[in-house]
Amino acid sequence: MNQSKKKRKSLSLRLQPYEGDVLAEVVDYLNSLPKDEAQRKVADILVAAFLPVARFQSSNFTPEQIRFACWEAQDSLNKHGSYMRLALSVEQPQFVLSQPALPAPVVAVNAPSYMSNALESPELEGEAADSIRPATLVPGQASSQELDAIFGGD
Repeated sequence: MNQSKKKRKSLSLRLQPYEGDVLAEVVDYLNSLPKDEAQRKVADILVAAFLPVARFQSSNFTPEQIRFACWEAQDSLNKHGSYMRLALSVEQPQFVLSQPALPAPVVAVNAPSYMSNALESPELEGEAADSIRPATLVPGQASSQELDAIFGGD
C-alpha cells in the first residue's frame, strides 16, 4: 500500500524532567538537534526497545515473529551501544560473573587430604605441607583441604 494512503498514528508525549536529572540531560541533547533528526533518533530507539513488547501485546503475531522481533531488537540495541562506545572512545566493559550468595553446605570430611604436586618438596611432608595452605576465612565454607579430599586436586 502506498505510504500516502496509510492512516497515520500519533503519539503525543511531553517530557518535563527536573533540571539536573539524567532525563533532563537527554532532553537538552535532543532539543539541540534539528527537529526531524531528534524525532528519527527517538523513533529508532523506541522501535528497538519496544517493538517485541508491542507485538506481544497486540496478539496479532506468532511466537516465531515475536522471537525474531526480540532478536532484531537485541541486535539493534547492541549495535547502538557499540557505535556509541566507538564514537565516544569508550572501551568495552568487562563483566565478571559473581557467585550467587547462597549458604554453602557443611562438608564433613572423612577422606585423607590430597597432596598436590605444587606442595610436594623434600622438606614439606604430610601435615606440614597441608598447614601452609590457607584455611577458609568464610564461616561455613569448606577449606581447600576439605574440597581436595572430596573432589581431588589438579
